[in-house]
Amino acid sequence: MAFIVLKRIDGSNIEPGGMVERVFEDIRVERDGQVAVITLARPSALNALRQQTVTELNRAIEDVESDAGVKVVVLAADGERAFSSGVDLVNDPAPTTTMEVDAIAQRNARMIERLWYLDKPLITSVKGVALAAGCNLALIGDLTICGRSASFGEPEIRHGTLSPLLLLPWLTHFKLMNHMYLTGDSVDAEEAYRLGLVNRVVEDDAVDREALALAHRIANAPLLTLQSVKRSVRMMLDTQGFKGLQMGHRFADTLVLDSTGLPERDRLREIRTNDGFRAFLEARDTPYRTS
Repeated sequence: MAFIVLKRIDGSNIEPGGMVERVFEDIRVERDGQVAVITLARPSALNALRQQTVTELNRAIEDVESDAGVKVVVLAADGERAFSSGVDLVNDPAPTTTMEVDAIAQRNARMIERLWYLDKPLITSVKGVALAAGCNLALIGDLTICGRSASFGEPEIRHGTLSPLLLLPWLTHFKLMNHMYLTGDSVDAEEAYRLGLVNRVVEDDAVDREALALAHRIANAPLLTLQSVKRSVRMMLDTQGFKGLQMGHRFADTLVLDSTGLPERDRLREIRTNDGFRAFLEARDTPYRTS
């Protein structure tokens, strides 16, 4: 299925001079007045991020950032089960060289980082699980509205890799960050709210509506003022080391992704090759389950 950018939420065309017309397969981009909504649209694949998804997201980010008629952006997802399960480990071919591994690590991190530095307020609208890179996307917003089914987790440690972007140190406290990164455990919607990871928890069928309503409230302010607030906050975090840390983290990510001779990883690789992805997940997660 292909999605055309030049549509409003109500289905009518956007006047000339708005966003560039593009055809997407993995995402949908719509306008509702001064708000642009980017929707992950691979629910049958749990909105996993294959290479094409990342490419399309990059193009959509360019479009909404350059469109002067857009003041606020909402990032949402189709389906009830998952906001996003993270990087697609099934449909993209596995890299065969260190250079390919490094290119993939940089590609994924840069797309998420572009959302972090998007020069307009970003609201994320989350239902279902948000895992790994999908957790990055769910929490990357300046504001996050989530449904009661939402959960947030960084399970990469369980198969010997790292999160694409090191966000949790900037969003929550030291002990929780370490627990999530070292165990791969998820936190549910209510716990995420208690810990300040999300702004509001609502019923699942109200999530997108609430996110859009909040976006319209924010869009009452002048675009330059909104941009200046966000730029100042990002400069503050960069002064504290955010940007430099991400550069170093990407090198570490490549090193870990391309590592060999680790028995735990080698075992999981073999299971995935011989028995398939479901068996891989079962083998990965079973040792972490508690009674």
